[in-house]
Amino acid sequence: MDWIAKVFQPQILALLIPVIAIIAIFGNKALKAHHQHLERMEKIRNGIDPDANE
Repeated sequence: MDWIAKVFQPQILALLIPVIAIIAIFGNKALKAHHQHLERMEKIRNGIDPDANE
């Protein structure tokens, strides 16, 4: 449990919070892109042209 005390030191948190935020933002964007890809593939399987709306 000593590692928890080390992590919650202000010096460590000042670096850890932005790093975690950046990783979370990129992870969220990757999941959204993957979901859009799956939706596009499903439209193609169902015979719908996904580019017809543009």
